[in-house]
Amino acid sequence: MNCWGCILVPALNKLNELSSPSPKSRFVELSEAYQVLSREQSRRNYDHQLRWATPPKSPGTTAHPRSAHQTHSSSWTAPNAQYWAQFHGVRPQGPESRQQQHRHNQRVMGYCLLIMLAGMGLHYAAFRKLEQMHRSFMDEKDRIITAIYNDTRARARANRARLQQEQQQGQQLQPPPGPPPGPGIVPPGTSP
Repeated sequence: MNCWGCILVPALNKLNELSSPSPKSRFVELSEAYQVLSREQSRRNYDHQLRWATPPKSPGTTAHPRSAHQTHSSSWTAPNAQYWAQFHGVRPQGPESRQQQHRHNQRVMGYCLLIMLAGMGLHYAAFRKLEQMHRSFMDEKDRIITAIYNDTRARARANRARLQQEQQQGQQLQPPPGPPPGPGIVPPGTSP
């Protein structure tokens, strides 16, 4: 496609304008990019490799991504290559190192389970202690409320007894009900 040529020429002109320390290497990179992107099949390969974040293969490189990256002379790097570079040495390669990694993972998982069980035990013990404190607090409140209730009930009985006594004394001091004294109308059948 000649469209890439339209992009390449202004880029080269801009390259000449800038005082770049390596214009020749930049020209080589742009030429390689044009070679890759000008053909349909190589463009598809480039898109596929870009999607999987592996460096594009330039003509004459091998299919293995590491060797392609090593033999590729351009400075192209995947957008997140620095992030993924930290994991290159992490995965164990040999059977012994895989077994060692497996044992390490099992040990870490055991520690995690142990910490989880210890946390559960701690929560259980704390819950039981809190329940005990709550019960003792509620028992104390019940005792206080019961004491107040019993005291109030005893005073109420004493007051009732005192009132009954006063009523009985008041009835003994009062004269029996009868006709009012003094002149007045005498009912028939009674003699004056």
